[in-house]
Amino acid sequence: MRRSVTERRARRDIDMTQGPIAGPMLLFILPLIGGSLFQLLYNTVDFLFVGNFLDKTAAAAVGASSTLINCIVGLFSGISVGLSVVAAQAIGAGDETRASRALHTAVTFGLIGGCVLLTGGLIAAPSVLRLLNTPESVLPQAVTYIRIYLLSIPMVVFYNMVSGGMRAYGDSRTPFTVLLICGLLNVVFDAFFIVVIPLGVAGVAIATSMTQTLSAVLVGYFASRPQARIRLSVRKLRADRRLLGQILRIGLPTGVQTIIITLSNVMVQYYINSFGDTAVAAFATYYKVENLNYMPIMAFGQAATAFAGQNTGARRFRRLRRGTILTAVMGAAVVFVISHVILLFPETVFGWFMKDEAVAAGAASLAAVSFPWYFVYPLLEVFGGAIRGMGYSLLSMVTVILNMCVVRIALLAAFSAKFGTMQSLAAVYPITWASASAMFILLFAVIIRRRIRSGGGAE
Repeated sequence: MRRSVTERRARRDIDMTQGPIAGPMLLFILPLIGGSLFQLLYNTVDFLFVGNFLDKTAAAAVGASSTLINCIVGLFSGISVGLSVVAAQAIGAGDETRASRALHTAVTFGLIGGCVLLTGGLIAAPSVLRLLNTPESVLPQAVTYIRIYLLSIPMVVFYNMVSGGMRAYGDSRTPFTVLLICGLLNVVFDAFFIVVIPLGVAGVAIATSMTQTLSAVLVGYFASRPQARIRLSVRKLRADRRLLGQILRIGLPTGVQTIIITLSNVMVQYYINSFGDTAVAAFATYYKVENLNYMPIMAFGQAATAFAGQNTGARRFRRLRRGTILTAVMGAAVVFVISHVILLFPETVFGWFMKDEAVAAGAASLAAVSFPWYFVYPLLEVFGGAIRGMGYSLLSMVTVILNMCVVRIALLAAFSAKFGTMQSLAAVYPITWASASAMFILLFAVIIRRRIRSGGGAE
């Protein structure tokens, strides 16, 4: 017998405002982790094929492009967080009509913005890469990679908006399914465009653009089916000014925060670039392996945001506090295990990404400095995500700018002048993770205490 639409919804959607916390949170987080890891396949598999079938110049080109791509995508990823928060709070309050209007408003705005980014990025890519001190030997291939990648930017934005709406009502399984399919296809396409049809850097960019476009088509299909709790409809695509203002008020600071973190990495890239091609490739290799830690951290942060959004809408702040602390502890434990497993087998893990032994050794030396402290990073993302989920996105942005930009850049300049090594630059990361985490925990404690005192103490 066929299940009803309501029953099928219930199997995917997770109500975070009542019942046990740990079990439902794990059910929500696990697909997010899986989805994040398969999303990581897009650029990582590009790098794997480039590092093993091409040369270190091509690898450096893909690595140098990643920073700029992260800036471009980061802004609209932040806006999708704004959508998640507004929609989750509406769902927690029982207002699904408002949640639907928020989804269609965000998708409309995102598609228009994605097209603007596509046009501007195609024109400005060479100039921006030069500003980032990209070596001339790397520049032509980096421009080729990023221009082809940009062709899929409107679809990347669309995917982030729609999946953000799904996360708001507790559906993390559908985006995971889409990323699983497209991540595996990306491996096949990379192999085809590098091994069968040797197009080099252009080939991996084509493969990534194709699969990211497909991921947007698939998530749009799932979101438009009758069983989708917030159903996407082309006829409803319009911008509600009031809701767009609320989404941007939360999302823009989050997007700026993402860009600030990326730009602080740009400053690291700037200093690394002065060490030459081998160092650039080593940093790019380190960054790809680092993502094995960071993607699960993002999943815990997204879970904390959705959990905080729903419970803020339902005014269950004691439950919000307990769930956030539990999520932070789980995140720290998971990342501690992952980072230390990598440190046990650095030659093997970094060797997967780069056949050049000097490059792999340089990347491993960077990890030896920062990875032992990576378990601190989930605290930053979880408590920061909870603060954003409660609607205090501006506070989150200020905290990130202060620690991940001002403090980090000052330390980069000081360490570069005093020590002048790649390893000293890597030491800046854990210091700023710790300072930002401490501020987020303090802010969360103050905010949640006030909300409970104001009458939101229900479990």
